[in-house]
Order: sequence, then C-alpha cells, then structure tokens
Amino acid sequence: MTLKRLIDAGGILSEIEKIVNRVKYLRENDLITDAEELVIVSLEDYEDSWQLWLELGHIRMRKQDYEYAAEAFSTATNLDPNEFWPWLNLGHAQRALGDYDDAIDATENALRVESNEKELYLAYYNLARYNALMGRIDEALNLLKTALENDESLRKLAREDSDLDSLRKAPGFEFLVES
Repeated sequence: MTLKRLIDAGGILSEIEKIVNRVKYLRENDLITDAEELVIVSLEDYEDSWQLWLELGHIRMRKQDYEYAAEAFSTATNLDPNEFWPWLNLGHAQRALGDYDDAIDATENALRVESNEKELYLAYYNLARYNALMGRIDEALNLLKTALENDESLRKLAREDSDLDSLRKAPGFEFLVES
C-alpha cells in the first residue's frame, strides 16, 4: 500500500471516529432521531464501517426495534468478526427477541474475540443470564460464578436482574451475589 493510501485510510478512520463520537453523544443525550439520521447518512459513504453499524444497532435497541438492531449488529460482526462489542450486543438483541440459543451463540463468539478481562466477565455474565432464561440452572450458576468472582461490579446487577430469577432459589445463589 502506498503512503498516500495509508494517509487517506487514516483520514477516513478519523472521520468515522468523529461521526461515531457525535452519534454516541446524540444517543446518550436522548437525541435518538438525530443520531439515527446521522448514522444512516454516514453509512452512505462508509457502508463498511462496523462502528457505524454498531451504533445503528444501539439506536435500534433504544427504539425497541430488536429485529433491525440484530440485523445491524450482525452486519457489524460480518464486517469485522474480531470485534467484541458487536457480538456481545448481537446477543442482547437476540435475547430481546426471545432467541436465547442465538444469544448464547453470539455471546460465545464474543468470548472468542480478544478483549480485556472486564469485557470477558461481562460476556460470562450474559451467558449466565441466557442460560438461566432457558432453565439451565447448573450451567447458569457456573457461568455466573465465573463472572462474579472476577468482576465485583456485576454483583449488584445480579441481585436485581430479573433474567436470573430462575436461579434465586438455587443453592449458592445468595452466597454468590452477596459475597
């Protein structure tokens, strides 16, 4: 690749980063329609940006349009299968659609992607949730144990998460979330 093409590629990346940051700002400030419009217009020029597809998925999740959110996250995973967040969020969308098997598959793909430990244990936590929803109590408890023993910040979440309701009467659950 020539130096000019490398510089041009760097310029595109920084432009995408600027757009993504603006979209995040709009989304976080409940300007969902503005965020969605910016992503859709930007995808006309940068259709191969997994980051923009990820943002579109977040927006569609906020709009409770789970089918289109799953499609956007899936597009992001196809564009770059080695990114953690699109896989993890695809699992969230599949869970919202009630497709727990696909939620598990997507989250297991997130685990295969190199990520930091905090992300890793968030994926284990989500796997515990999806398994609990499917009534796989032992599997869910083992995954939850791995997540909570390695990321204390997830304990409060686990105490309040209705996806884990099937585990609440299981031996050891209270110890896991309280210790």
